[in-house]
Amino acid sequence: MAKFVIAGKSDCPYYSRIELLADDLQANLTDFQVHKIVKHPKEWQDWLDGTCEKNGWEHKQSPIVWRELIDRGGKGVLIGGSNEFQEYASGYYGFTSKQMSKDMNLISEENMETKLLITAEEEHEKSLSKPVHICITNASSDVAYHMVNEIARGDVLGKNTEVTLRLLTDKSLLEQVEGNKMEAIDLASPLLRDVTVTTDPRKAFKDASAVIFLDEIPKDEGMEQADWLKKNEEVFTTYGKALNECAKCEVKAIVAGNGPVNFNALMLGLASPAIVRQNVVAMSRLHENRAKAIIGRRINVNTAGVVDLVVWGNAGGTTHIDLQNARVHGYEGAIWGPPTYSRPVKEVVHDDKWLETEYLESLKQYQETVEGALNHRASFSTAHCVVSLLTDWWSGTPGGAFYSLGVLSEGWYELPEGIVFSLPVKFQEGVWEVIQDLNISFEVKAKLDDIADELQKEKEAIFPPPKVTPPPQPTSEDEEEKAKKVFGDEEKKDTSPSPDITKALEAPELPKQGPLMSIVEESETESQIGTTTETERT
Repeated sequence: MAKFVIAGKSDCPYYSRIELLADDLQANLTDFQVHKIVKHPKEWQDWLDGTCEKNGWEHKQSPIVWRELIDRGGKGVLIGGSNEFQEYASGYYGFTSKQMSKDMNLISEENMETKLLITAEEEHEKSLSKPVHICITNASSDVAYHMVNEIARGDVLGKNTEVTLRLLTDKSLLEQVEGNKMEAIDLASPLLRDVTVTTDPRKAFKDASAVIFLDEIPKDEGMEQADWLKKNEEVFTTYGKALNECAKCEVKAIVAGNGPVNFNALMLGLASPAIVRQNVVAMSRLHENRAKAIIGRRINVNTAGVVDLVVWGNAGGTTHIDLQNARVHGYEGAIWGPPTYSRPVKEVVHDDKWLETEYLESLKQYQETVEGALNHRASFSTAHCVVSLLTDWWSGTPGGAFYSLGVLSEGWYELPEGIVFSLPVKFQEGVWEVIQDLNISFEVKAKLDDIADELQKEKEAIFPPPKVTPPPQPTSEDEEEKAKKVFGDEEKKDTSPSPDITKALEAPELPKQGPLMSIVEESETESQIGTTTETERT
């Protein structure tokens, strides 16, 4: 079997000559196959240079012909241009081109018109489609690798929604992620419009509708917690600025992976004020699914049958597993019911001591146990948690079921505002809503307050609270006097009048002799006579 590839510019008359010659060979020889590549004149040179560099060839003009080694694999064998192919066809197969120069020019014009028409049709088809752009950071990770297939085949955004994938990675891992891209294309998914690999966050976030952050900043041995948080803050603040400038304002941003995910989600949101604040969340579903899995194994039910279990708190630190409202579907007990029938988890388990001791210990060691059995990091379950979260957020959850999600607190359950806290939520038509009517005991509330303090301290590692400066202490009599005046504590002044003023206000002493004294005495005498007379009359 001989397979030849002929490629050239759409307006090249020499390409039209060997094209007709190749058609004659294919029509008359059963083992001869030809594959044609026609490029627009503007695209030709870049395509030719890239092809020659990839295969180690030297060729500078249109057309180019090579033979594919389909029986042995490996790169093809370069034959050359128009003249070399005609000599090859004549020497091996006895065929020659009988095309005249006039016919060559006419066919090249037709080829150019056809190429323009095909290009226009392709552009029109692309314009009719508006794929959703999804970006995955740390795209070299196993978690990212396992997500690609589920997103590409339409399980996340729906069977009628086309998607493009943006894989963001470090320069040192670019080649590996290029391999992931090739595998994604090999899926041949009709909904996967394009896959882009980049090291530029702005290019990756451009018009993105969803961004999944899988970054994990390692904590070196002996590193202080505050220093580790600062490294995380630097990374996610950089991401936040790029997200703020390039992504859609309603982009759904999910912070997952290991590390302080609640803290990272907070830093990401603070650095991207143009993004809808409720759309930056931290994933706590992995903790939730692991807690459900242990319950499921204990009572021999499918993990999906355990519902309404709540993970409160810090998905990257301390959490509280709340089984108060958790229920079980599909339990094979004495009482049966329809698929919607469920029973409380605590009632089915019927072992409070196990729930308070072994259950919690198993949950703490769960990741270590799984990864010890695998001999590598657990990634498949993490990838599915991210995908299922995005699916529920995009399309909603049926039946009013609720899940755990790290969201920016607005004071629900009397928790402080301004921290990202895992709370029970339900999803509906692209938005989430906190379940606000769950009853929690005083003991649980105390635990939630402790977790809130933990998250507040993480925040204060970057934004320390303002220090209250005490009033200055006086060091001398003058400073003490000034301090009294400043703080309104002046000594009370003596408001009594001065001796001179007192003396001036006193009535003058009348003389004991003289004409005035005589008048006064006479007046007093008359007054006494008048008073007596009045008394006698009475």
